[in-house]
Amino acid sequence: MGFWHHRWQTQQIGWHRDVYNDLLTKHWGSIGAVDGGEVLVPLCGKSLDMLWLADSGYSVTGLEFVEEAVQAFLQENELEAENSEFGNHVLHRTPPFRIFQGDVFDLKERDIQADAWYDRAAMIAIPRESRIAYVDQLRNLTKPDAVGLLITFAYPQEEMDGPPFSLSDDDVRQLFSDGFVVECLEQIDLGDEKERGLSQVTSSVFQIKRI
Repeated sequence: MGFWHHRWQTQQIGWHRDVYNDLLTKHWGSIGAVDGGEVLVPLCGKSLDMLWLADSGYSVTGLEFVEEAVQAFLQENELEAENSEFGNHVLHRTPPFRIFQGDVFDLKERDIQADAWYDRAAMIAIPRESRIAYVDQLRNLTKPDAVGLLITFAYPQEEMDGPPFSLSDDDVRQLFSDGFVVECLEQIDLGDEKERGLSQVTSSVFQIKRI
């Protein structure tokens, strides 16, 4: 994860947005997340979307590899956290938030059992060879019947080295084919992303439910 540490240390964090994600605010209310439940946000960075979820009445559990990202979220939102060791992680608590800083794949099933999850930029940030392990962790760290909102970013992978890595609709359906129900809620043509030199860029919004 040296790549991500370098990006945060040098503030090359173009994926961060200073506004709430409009696809989150548009679709979250329709996916059936348990009111007041716990929402897991993998690779959370300093996302303002965590504030939106908290303001909507949820407790928010973030997972983040990079300490600088966690500290930025706390400082920029004037939050004081109680910090403690949690296995190989540092756990930052400041209700309704708690953020586990460390290797996402080290967490065990008993550590977190969330009611829902939200992924805007996590799955596209990890290489293809880690995606099965990522889905396994979502299964481990959520309750049966937990529901998730996944926002993708897809393009011809040979046209650009990731991250972000391309995540097609077919990839999503295949990766979540065992133990999940997948429904595409919206598909979007991201014309403004073609300035990267990509011939085609799309985004899809999925509701994904554990069974």
